[in-house]
Amino acid sequence: MAHLVDRADEFAAWLPRLTELLEQRSVLVVLDNMESLLTRTGRWRDERWGQLVAALLAHGGLSRAVLTSRRRPADLGDEACPEQSRRDRVLIEPIHALSLSEAALLARELPNLGRLLRGETVGLARGRELVARTLAVVQGHPKLIELAEGQAGDPEALAGHLERAAAAWAGGEGRLQAFFSQGESPFEAEEFLAALAGWTHGLSAALSPAARALFHFLCALEEGDRQSGIVHRVWPNLWRRLERPGEAPDLAATLEPLTAAGLVETQETRFLPETGFLYRIHPGVVEAGRQEAGDDFQAAVDAELSAFWVTVYQHGRREEMRGGGRLVVQAGRSAAPYLLRQKQWVEAATLLEQAILIDFSPATIAAVLPLLRRIAAATEGTKEGLENAGVLASALLRAGRWPEAEAMMRDIVRRAAARGEFRQASANTGDLITILRSTGRSEEALALVEEMKTYTRSAGLGPWTQLLNEAQRLQLLNRLGRYDEVLSEVEGLREQMRSLPEESEQEEAVSPWNVRETMLNTAQGAAMGLEQWETVLALSAEIVASQEARGAPALEVARFRFNDYGPLLRLRRYGEARALLHDCRAIFEREKDVVGLGKVFSALADLEDKLGHRGPAVAFQETALRYTYLAGDPEDCAVSHHNLSIHLRRAGKDPKVAVAHRLAAGVIVFQTGSGMPVSTIQGLAIHFADFVPEPPPLPASFEELCRLVEATKGVRFGELFERLPRRAATGDEALQAVVALAMEELSKGGKS
Repeated sequence: MAHLVDRADEFAAWLPRLTELLEQRSVLVVLDNMESLLTRTGRWRDERWGQLVAALLAHGGLSRAVLTSRRRPADLGDEACPEQSRRDRVLIEPIHALSLSEAALLARELPNLGRLLRGETVGLARGRELVARTLAVVQGHPKLIELAEGQAGDPEALAGHLERAAAAWAGGEGRLQAFFSQGESPFEAEEFLAALAGWTHGLSAALSPAARALFHFLCALEEGDRQSGIVHRVWPNLWRRLERPGEAPDLAATLEPLTAAGLVETQETRFLPETGFLYRIHPGVVEAGRQEAGDDFQAAVDAELSAFWVTVYQHGRREEMRGGGRLVVQAGRSAAPYLLRQKQWVEAATLLEQAILIDFSPATIAAVLPLLRRIAAATEGTKEGLENAGVLASALLRAGRWPEAEAMMRDIVRRAAARGEFRQASANTGDLITILRSTGRSEEALALVEEMKTYTRSAGLGPWTQLLNEAQRLQLLNRLGRYDEVLSEVEGLREQMRSLPEESEQEEAVSPWNVRETMLNTAQGAAMGLEQWETVLALSAEIVASQEARGAPALEVARFRFNDYGPLLRLRRYGEARALLHDCRAIFEREKDVVGLGKVFSALADLEDKLGHRGPAVAFQETALRYTYLAGDPEDCAVSHHNLSIHLRRAGKDPKVAVAHRLAAGVIVFQTGSGMPVSTIQGLAIHFADFVPEPPPLPASFEELCRLVEATKGVRFGELFERLPRRAATGDEALQAVVALAMEELSKGGKS
């Protein structure tokens, strides 16, 4: 799902598949603490959450969803299933408060309240009176009981706090006492939230100024940053920014009253020891603490935390070749909320851009793209707006959203060149060249290289950036089949790179490691074209060593290593190829890389076919086809249909099904291309020739074609066709056109 989250229409179109899965399987889905997704009126802050929840509930199968929230959603997707009422589909259980008996049992087991009950602190009668009063005021709310436990170490302090807290409940003493007569609290969720805020304010007011400042600091942090390692480093800087007298108080000593009062809980991180302790705070307490701290205090925290993460980012950039890449990614994603609240758009865009340059997994792309869209929208029309739009366009390119990226790139390059912003023009021309190369327009891209090099020189960028321009030119020569020329030039350029210092005296727009890896990858492509398989593998090993040295994410390394399977097959090193593919598969599954899984299963089918295992080859290719449909790229779907047709034919399966998959590939290519590629027509003709002198077993209609190919699990060929360009108006017309072209080629001798 992650790869579709940023595409609203495609995401909505995909959700029925989720509902179908839940209908057919038995899956438990839990969405915890949903209040952060809702406005104060219970409306969804992002309508996609409403669509998702509706999809979770719109079925009659055995799957179940558990949704927890301090605020009840106003819309639980009733429109998705108008024939069912909300009550039929959703059981709403208030769980904000324990019953009287449960609350009393919990109080008895707690250290301070338990001692009061046993009369060990102030005598039996007084102790029980205080506990009874406590139960009346906390009304069974677990967090309020915990806060009362923190106060119960000092009975007189507890008594005073109970009087103040009782006054905060609406309805007075009568409603509080109803807890004892009814055994359940009469108060609603919003009233409990208000009471929790009142308790929080009362406890905070009794703290020392230093402890109150620390409490507000912890509340103002993003949840993931409530770690002792981060707090320890930032606390002294925040103290100075707040212009408090003297040095910052000792963190451990200042924290003690917060934990004693139950406002903050410390938790050891056994599996992440480098983070130290985690500071856990109830969401209702956080909300009250932030409100109490005020906007100026939040702004001070935002400034310090953004400065902290920028420092981490800078350290990661310096240490990229020694594993610092993960710090760059972490810093980019962590700094974003603080920077965006301060409207530091350029800084946020820069860090996010570097994060997805290193980690372009679907999860990271899905998290970063909405933030970049927000930045681009906020700065549109300003001096920084064009640069931020360029960052968004580059991110779209990394996400494989080529049509959208290309349209943005062309507009940005034109506007940047006209305004003399040559660095911007150079960078986005390079991105545009990448798109053209990847979509088969290498000659058009080659014409842009000199334009890009002119922009680079005009921007005053240094030798590493200029070398990357040369690498992009050589990549295009690879596409044009000029492999010997490429290998010769790369060897000379590698010598030049060895002589260059890592830190250039001129401004650079690229990292040296990126240039080196790109150049080696280009040489590898040329060696592949010349079928120099050992050279290909040697260059691959160099690139992987560079990736691992700079701490590249496992997904990036796996995506690159995957390409070694082809040379290994050609060298008949089948065992190594199988081990490689299973390694890649494990990483792709862990990272939810749908596109990568489609490729790895197709490669496994190729391997089994080489070994003569026809049945497993078909099974793997069917799985590959299912993943390509999940990813949704029409070109990949066409390739996968084509490959499955080959494996079905070799395995002796139903000829009509094999022909149908070959035709499905042809229809996709016909609809998406400006012209039917000769290779596709010839491939169809060769397939048809296998049945001569009998006619090929063609489907009678487009409807039958859909039925045949959709017998493979996960294939939705009819749906895909509806999303394709309309070169032929209907499915039947497209099918007839493809068959006619293939039969014409067959009549000319397509078998040859």
